[in-house]
Amino acid sequence: MDDDRLKALLSQEISSALTYDDTELSQKRSKALEYYRGEMTDTPAMAGRSSVVSRDVADTIGWMLPGIIRVFMASDRMAMYEPEKPGDEEFAKQATDYINYIFLKDNPGYRIMWDATHDSLLLGNGIVKHWWDDKEECEYTEHTGLTEEQIAILQSEQGVEIVAQKEGEPQIILMPAPTGEMMEVPLPTFDVKIKRVTRNGRLRVKCIKKLLINKEATCIEDARFLAHPEDVTKSDLIEMGFDRDLVDSLPTDRFSSMQDDDLSRGEGLSRTFFNNVGDDSMTWIELHECYVKADVDGDGIAETIRAFYAGAGGAGELLDWEVWEDDYPFSDIPCEPVPHQWAARSVFDETGDIQRVKTVLTRQFLDNLYWVNNPITTAEDASV
Repeated sequence: MDDDRLKALLSQEISSALTYDDTELSQKRSKALEYYRGEMTDTPAMAGRSSVVSRDVADTIGWMLPGIIRVFMASDRMAMYEPEKPGDEEFAKQATDYINYIFLKDNPGYRIMWDATHDSLLLGNGIVKHWWDDKEECEYTEHTGLTEEQIAILQSEQGVEIVAQKEGEPQIILMPAPTGEMMEVPLPTFDVKIKRVTRNGRLRVKCIKKLLINKEATCIEDARFLAHPEDVTKSDLIEMGFDRDLVDSLPTDRFSSMQDDDLSRGEGLSRTFFNNVGDDSMTWIELHECYVKADVDGDGIAETIRAFYAGAGGAGELLDWEVWEDDYPFSDIPCEPVPHQWAARSVFDETGDIQRVKTVLTRQFLDNLYWVNNPITTAEDASV
């Protein structure tokens, strides 16, 4: 399978997954978000009448969420490893300490748990992404008054590069003259800007807003296609190591992939209309990190491929791909799993109709009470 065939396959899979998400999932997520905020566009208030909204969805989630979080975060141990055979006790203890440090200290574990559980209760599925991040980290520092020897010592350090240099104020030193007296001698110095590149690698965990999946999948493990869509800047893509000329040629149109829940979050329109404000390096690009099963070596057995596809609307570009031999870097937290389906039921599915009924009845009750307490006398004009 060459790059062109893989690019066409990814474009088709993304389009199919977006269609499934938009027709069956996105509208429900959008409605759940609006009900949670108290914005019931499907039950508009009449002009001059009561516009009160019952907040059953938000109240129910607010009542359930702290108790669920307390189960996992009440102690300093989020997870515990059990020894499998005699002699594993010390290794199990070290693994337990390590994973709890990684999740709770090296990553914002409490916020990740809160966000993922909140998404699960409100939207049905909370998605957590976990991966090994070996991206290079660049740190820029400026130094003044350095001598040539000091600059040479800096350049000898691994990962250090001088990106800018200019002459600085000369440094006056005292040196013995031929007559035996001390005299002042100017020593040239330089002002430099250096870049330090480090590549330590670390385990990263975060809660993501959306995961595209093929319609036939019932769980992440048996999915034929998975994609994590994310808005990144051109600067981010270049920092990830992709070719600058290819990044500059990527399409920036995001209308084709905007969905109802994006608009309900207040994100889609703002990033589309203001995409080209400021420096070009900060222009938003839609990046899909895809995992797809395909036969790449022609042996008739499908392998899992990880590919980065940037751009939307069928005009995107394949940035990079590789055969993926690890597990999928996604975990699903379903609120109420439905047999033979990936999309789970949420608190909104159970309380949305209650909020709508209570909102309508409360408005009618208040309108009637206002009329009773504030009667208005009317008369026919020119007849009295």
